[in-house]
Amino acid sequence: MKTISIVNLKGGVGKTVTAVNLAGILAADYGKRVLLVDVDHQGNASRYCGVDTEERGGLAALLTGGAVCYDEVIEFSTMPGVDVIPADMSLATLGVDSEYTSQMAVRAMRDLRDAVIEDDSYDYVIFDCPPAFSQASIGAIAASSEVIIPLKIGRFEIEGMDELIEQIESVRKINPATRIAGALLTMWHNSPVVRDGEEYIRETCPGRVFRTMIRRTDKVDEAVFARKAITEWSPTSAAARDYRAWVEELMGVQ
Repeated sequence: MKTISIVNLKGGVGKTVTAVNLAGILAADYGKRVLLVDVDHQGNASRYCGVDTEERGGLAALLTGGAVCYDEVIEFSTMPGVDVIPADMSLATLGVDSEYTSQMAVRAMRDLRDAVIEDDSYDYVIFDCPPAFSQASIGAIAASSEVIIPLKIGRFEIEGMDELIEQIESVRKINPATRIAGALLTMWHNSPVVRDGEEYIRETCPGRVFRTMIRRTDKVDEAVFARKAITEWSPTSAAARDYRAWVEELMGVQ
């Protein structure tokens, strides 16, 4: 089983869209059993998958002992083959209004991972992390075999890469087996500033940058409204073809 965290400290870079569509493609195209864990208190991945986040324990209950086992908080999604552990605003208070610590989050996320492995219930667990190093996201990264960084090409996003990688490396001290699988360029479009930014990232990024880029298209927004993977909503759109090519690259098929 593989565990993958989708991480970036910046919002609006396509993080949740990447997490949900990775889950959807793995399930639909590769027949994988996928558990999507929403680690962001905003619950965007949960809602994208058609899961109501109101008055549910979700991940917060699992992390704080309100739920004993992961199967108590799993919800079915609108995407066949993808189950969801939803998030809600109660995640935002972990470590802020309580004595909850990152060590507790790491232990809980590892317990989740180990229980899934023991049960052989899923092939992939995908963590959609918030744009901040919360207690829950630290636990998710520490429980992951791979970290993927969606990256929109922009000055602030590029300048924040060093800090982001430094933060991820600090979590790797907890679990040295966690590795950064690569940066995924999102919302790409053909303009001089974007091409220049892409070239700069590929030349200076200390880690791998995936060959595949995700092109910008309104079809992605439509798919989010429809609560469907982009490959189901608009299979021939640029983003659908790009996400399929990227997942193929990620899995080492190419």
